[in-house]
Amino acid sequence: MTVYLGCYADEAHPNGLKALELDEATGAMCIVREYPVSNAIYQAVSPDGRFLYSCTGEGLASFRFGADGLELVDSVSIGTCVCHVSVMPDGGRALWADYLGGCAGCVVLRDGCFGDVVRRQHEGSGPNLPRQNSAHCHQAVPTPDGRGACVVDLGLDEIVEYPSGRIFRTRPAGAGPRHLLFHPNGRLAFLVSELGNVVASLEWNAHSGFTQLCSASTAEPSAGLSIAAAIRFSPEMGRVVVSNRGENSLAVFDYDETTGTLRFKARTLLSGNWPRDFIFVSPTTALVACERSGEVLVMRYDADTGVFKQVSALGGLHRPVALTVI
Repeated sequence: MTVYLGCYADEAHPNGLKALELDEATGAMCIVREYPVSNAIYQAVSPDGRFLYSCTGEGLASFRFGADGLELVDSVSIGTCVCHVSVMPDGGRALWADYLGGCAGCVVLRDGCFGDVVRRQHEGSGPNLPRQNSAHCHQAVPTPDGRGACVVDLGLDEIVEYPSGRIFRTRPAGAGPRHLLFHPNGRLAFLVSELGNVVASLEWNAHSGFTQLCSASTAEPSAGLSIAAAIRFSPEMGRVVVSNRGENSLAVFDYDETTGTLRFKARTLLSGNWPRDFIFVSPTTALVACERSGEVLVMRYDADTGVFKQVSALGGLHRPVALTVI
């Protein structure tokens, strides 16, 4: 199994994008290829599986999957700190978010090449200073019908829907929304807010927008400084899982698909420091990118208990932060 790992880069570590080979049965993992991408802090795969799109710090790069790994196709300069990329269901546009620039938008895609760029600038600030001193777009994802996009703005406590420009103000104020996850049923969504360590269930309606249903704390009060990071569905789809930096944990919540009610299930404390992103690569195996300890953990997931158990780790990495599997 090949897994793509995105890392921050500097002069001593210029290859921010890496291909990892994973033996899922044993947990053994090694780097098989590296690519000179600066600050590859998020990736997305095209719907047809032919291309990988990666953040590059100031923009995006596109790669074609080839027999010998990734082949660079094109790159585009967009902003200041592009931190998220996703692809519309029809594959015709990539959505992007620029954290430091406080803007988001889309770029036309043609056979892996970039075309016209559309930019939406956000303005304002939030109550939780200094993190909310200005707009900070952290994510841009398609709406369930594939016709629009939702931009999550950490700095303004907002989700902004485009092209309408409709604004949903997240709660509580100052919590700093980070990532939004739509359920396949097209009605439910889940939002993780990093500054408040909150996960919330939302009801989505294309005509009326979002309604908040339920919320829960992602970290224990005794954890001290903790900042929520990634949110994913569990393989069986009946749960959401959140990573917490500081507490260094994975928190698991059951949810009711009808009411959106969240119920805490389990918490696993990790050996790695600052778990930024994680992914499930099979129904029983997950990988966790721990930014500050410079490692990727291989974890076994028990669907009965919701608990993870570490089986191996790949260390010696420079600030690993994003994981993508084909």
